[in-house]
Amino acid sequence: MGVFGFSLALLLLLPGYGLGTLLFIGPDVIHGVKPDHSESLTASFFILFMLASAVLIGAFFAWVASEPQVQAFTFDENQQLLTLTITRRCRSPIEVRVPFSEIISIRPYVMNWSAHDGHFRVVYRGAKGKVFEHLLGDGTSLENIEFHGAWLRGMLGERMGELLDLDD
Repeated sequence: MGVFGFSLALLLLLPGYGLGTLLFIGPDVIHGVKPDHSESLTASFFILFMLASAVLIGAFFAWVASEPQVQAFTFDENQQLLTLTITRRCRSPIEVRVPFSEIISIRPYVMNWSAHDGHFRVVYRGAKGKVFEHLLGDGTSLENIEFHGAWLRGMLGERMGELLDLDD
């Protein structure tokens, strides 16, 4: 999405960049005046400004289209339902309800070399069969990961994976 937005922005700005360049250095070229060193330096600053604005537009689109973050989640054993509160940049939070039957897998991971904390990665099937993947509980202690992993294994069976150390 970010690459598409960046490409679209460049295509939309290209006529403006061309017009700006033509207005900035065009009259002297049309009249046959050779630009001196100071004018070419000014033109290069203008071109650098155009390139910098294109990079900033690309960075903005990449920021907006970045991965959604899970702010809160609950597992309801009685209703067999996982509820996620997901936020995306520049958008309001949404609540997603995932029946346990649609959960493909949950994998606990330990992230750092000292193995003190980690997170869960849940993969589920959403609307129209599309597969989603989200990180849950980043920074959860190893004891809590083991406790919740055993509890989830009791509810989900083999869909609950074993603890993996990503630094190995």
